[in-house]
Amino acid sequence: MSDLKEFWGMMNVLDNADDVAIFVVSGRDQTLLYCNHLVTVLTNAHTGSPVSQVWDMEDYRKANTRCNEGGTYRYVVEKSAFGKRRNVTVSKVVWSSGILAYSFLITAHVDDKEEEERDKIFNLLGRNFRHIYLIDMMKGDVTTLIKPVDGGEGHYRAVYYHPVSFDEWRRDMIEALAHPDDREQLRSVLDPAAVRGKLEERGDYAFQYRQSRGDVYHWTELRFRKLDEIKGKIVCTERDVQGEISLSDRERANEAILSSLSNAYRSIYLLDMANNEYSTVKADALLFGTPKEGNYDTLLQIVSEFIPDSGQKRDLAATFSAKALAEALSGDVDNVVREYASAINEGESWMSITAFMPPYMQGMEDKCVLTFMDITENKRVEAERNEKNIIVDVLSARYRSVYFVDLIKGTYHSIQIPQEYRYIEKQFKTIDAAMDHYAKAYVLEQYRDIFKNSLSRKEVLAHKNDHTRREYVYRTVEDTWIRLHIYPLSDEKGHAEAILIFEDFTDVMVQREVSLLYNAVLLADYDYMYEYDIDTDMIYSLQFNGERLIREKSWDSDLHSDEFKKQVPIHPDDLPLFLLALSKENLDDAFAAGKTVSHMFFRRKVAEDSEYRLFMYGMHYFEDMGKRRVLIMARDSEREVM
Repeated sequence: MSDLKEFWGMMNVLDNADDVAIFVVSGRDQTLLYCNHLVTVLTNAHTGSPVSQVWDMEDYRKANTRCNEGGTYRYVVEKSAFGKRRNVTVSKVVWSSGILAYSFLITAHVDDKEEEERDKIFNLLGRNFRHIYLIDMMKGDVTTLIKPVDGGEGHYRAVYYHPVSFDEWRRDMIEALAHPDDREQLRSVLDPAAVRGKLEERGDYAFQYRQSRGDVYHWTELRFRKLDEIKGKIVCTERDVQGEISLSDRERANEAILSSLSNAYRSIYLLDMANNEYSTVKADALLFGTPKEGNYDTLLQIVSEFIPDSGQKRDLAATFSAKALAEALSGDVDNVVREYASAINEGESWMSITAFMPPYMQGMEDKCVLTFMDITENKRVEAERNEKNIIVDVLSARYRSVYFVDLIKGTYHSIQIPQEYRYIEKQFKTIDAAMDHYAKAYVLEQYRDIFKNSLSRKEVLAHKNDHTRREYVYRTVEDTWIRLHIYPLSDEKGHAEAILIFEDFTDVMVQREVSLLYNAVLLADYDYMYEYDIDTDMIYSLQFNGERLIREKSWDSDLHSDEFKKQVPIHPDDLPLFLLALSKENLDDAFAAGKTVSHMFFRRKVAEDSEYRLFMYGMHYFEDMGKRRVLIMARDSEREVM
């Protein structure tokens, strides 16, 4: 124990200090091994006292964690038992005998450059945030300026000057705090390249997600800002927006989805499963006299009166009660669907009832969407097709949806169809109108033209006699891949028909994309990447985020428009040659000659206010899904590539 005796002797020097507090905490049981006289006077603590008598436990645990990572941890507290705005230095002590302890040294705080920077931020933004983070994108670190007072033992705000890496901060935000359903989108939003790009484009931008508050989640807004007064760094503020009405990109998208649902179904209701109350989004004219809102049991009773079968009545009550729906939708079930014989129309008729969770948005966590559809005609057609026993295997579960098309009249019937697409059959009577709507609503823009062309009746009729199956692969706006099979048919009377089969193809395409990623590392050798769509005359920027290529519109104007010429960063003297290289005549010759790549040099700016530098441009020519494209990759000619 000679080490400890030496330690006690050194501590005697500080016993009479009246402006310096020091205490040493055992790493084994969190009790004080030593404290100087000032600590005893201000907190009535002695050797053997619990550290909670001297210091906030939440802050103590965080300080220990940081100290274990770096050996020493320095920060500033706004309020403590030893006064306001105090410097804190935490060090880890390990004696040769194996005793582990943490020493806390509390001294007066002196304003410095970091303090001035912090005060600038507080003066500009105020302190009405749960967190304020200062991000140095060049160094790749994040400093927490303010942390919240969240009850419990945390009774003061703290200012930390010991930064953590951006990757660590980002990982904690995503894995420890974000709702599981928001993590993927938050991972994309907090990507460093995305942060820089959005700030260059807008100056500041915000994103909302659900953040953990113990056992519950609160909607939280992160806002990134560039402050002119703080050079080379950006600020991220965090505030609780639970219950607020926001116009964020996420909510605008959700509102559009709800509006689309309202148009798609004959009727739609919003059920509050916690309060057993409903409100009408779109009334069902056939359920005459239904109150616009009220107790949900009343709505169920009205619907039950239109179901003549007693067994189906009981199933309705058991399946669609607020409690039953809450239990079902809180598990792995995406939606609850039932079909019942009904007396809504004269003669034999059927209704379909579907309940599903709405898109994630504020105030909708305990609600579900309830829709009704008249499926009498669908049932009739399904029975008719079954009687004819037409291609029984297409009814197997492996297919997403199947349509039977009359190529002469343009009429169609579904043999199998996902619930979310049933409204298409109700609203659009011809296959041309239905697939035109489907293409606009669900097919990714780059694939729409070829999708519609491949489904044109003229194109399908041209192959009706060879009975050859054709297939096309396209991508949806939900970022899934679908393979479309087209089977042209003609009966003994020469009547032209076709079967359309839509098959999930995402797994296959994902594997193809993964195999391409090994080649994508070559993209790191280039400073700028673009994709030119010859047919639309549009140019898109490409960014590789480490996992996949992200395509975004670089300019809203056409490549050969006057507006584009004003915005493009290429030197005016070099621009005519750049546009000539991408002219239709030149590209026609390149594709006809089988050219795969060409290289040219142009001067361009690397930033709006920078000088022109010489860049090497590589033009790669390729065809994708029948469409010709040019991949443009630019690299600073003076940059050394390792």
